[in-house]
Formats: sequence, C-alpha cells, structure tokens
Amino acid sequence: MWTTSNSRAEPLRLLAAVALLALAACRGPGPAPDTPRPARDPAIFAQPAGPAATPMTQEHPVELRSARVLAVRGDSLLERLAGAALLRTARTPLAIEVITAEPLGDVARNASAEIYLNGERLADTWPLPPDRLVLVLPDAQRLRPPLEVTVAWLGNEARTRSRRPLVLTEEQLRPFR
Repeated sequence: MWTTSNSRAEPLRLLAAVALLALAACRGPGPAPDTPRPARDPAIFAQPAGPAATPMTQEHPVELRSARVLAVRGDSLLERLAGAALLRTARTPLAIEVITAEPLGDVARNASAEIYLNGERLADTWPLPPDRLVLVLPDAQRLRPPLEVTVAWLGNEARTRSRRPLVLTEEQLRPFR
C-alpha cells in the first residue's frame, strides 16, 4: 500500500535533489581519480609566446652557443631536476648546461634533444625552453676531460648532431672533483 505525504517540504526536497543532479551533469566527467599527473612541471617547462617559440627542426644539426658545469646543490631548480634519490646517493652532483643557438621550440611535442659527452649519452637531458638543456650527473669522478659536448635529437642523431662541439676542460670540472 502506498503512503501519501501531506508535508509541504517533500516537493522542495525533490526539486533540490533534481537541481543538484542537473548541476553535476553540466560539469561533465572529470579525470578519473587514478589518472596520472603530467610528466613535466608546467612551471618549469612553460612555453614562451611569440616568434621565439618557433620549433627547432629535427632535420638540421643543433648548433650550440655555450656549455658550462654547474653545482646542483644550492640551486633549487637543479635539485628538483636531479630528484631526491640522486641527491641522497650522489657525492658531488653536477649539471652540464648547454645553451643552443636557436630556440628548442615546443619540447612537449617534439622528440627529445639530448646532450652527449664524447659522443655518449650518459643520462636524460632536461629541456628548459626556450634554448637551454640540462644534464644532471651524480659526480665528476668518472668524467675524463677534455669533454666534447654535442647535442642531437634522439632518434635522428646522425643528421642532427652538433657540427661544432664545445669542450669542457679540467679547469671547469676541478671544483667538482
């Protein structure tokens, strides 16, 4: 047997529930709770606006403007790029920073530009638009100067490797030994 309610509050509750359901439906589905976060921190890898953002082609050599060795400890950006695990285990972490002659372009869509030392890729390279690349290493003990620094797009190394390599000397590595 059905019961009937004479309360005036019942239609208001029903109307409020329908309104909430309609509002929830308008928002649309959000990301699933187990959706992974973006791999790159947008604060670090924000793309510049304007003509400097034209992408470097992956068909031409990546020419270099400068290369230098930096201390990772004490630099908050380099410490974030290195990661907690490397900082815990590394004796004297260092970073090789390369400035390219042309902007890198949209690194979120392009293949990866990688730093090579004496023709060898030692670790992943972090692109920092518009024209900066950083390679983080645990220590300088294994590095034998002089180090020839080149950059190439991963997957097309032969065609894109720098034609004029830069050299890192013993004097540049001495503070990290």
